[in-house]
Amino acid sequence: TAGWLQIMLTTCMMETGYFIFEYQGYGALDKEPGDIGGEGWIRYDDASTKTFKLNVERQNGRAAMLGVTGCLVHELLGVNALYPTGGPGGAAPPA
Repeated sequence: TAGWLQIMLTTCMMETGYFIFEYQGYGALDKEPGDIGGEGWIRYDDASTKTFKLNVERQNGRAAMLGVTGCLVHELLGVNALYPTGGPGGAAPPA
């Protein structure tokens, strides 16, 4: 419970303003929506580069969803999703 109390204490301190910091997120006058990465954040001005990056991000999200779906199907079939061949030792799967 000590860990949970630490999390709750820190969250309450952030919510009540104990940690004062300069808010630079949504609503800041000199920021665009989505500028959350700090100084290392790169905005692509070239339309083709931006389109390519957005499509890659979308495809990565779809691949991740398919991977999770595959793990769920394995679990539903009764096969270990992480080691479908019987484990890291290479043993035969249970019959």
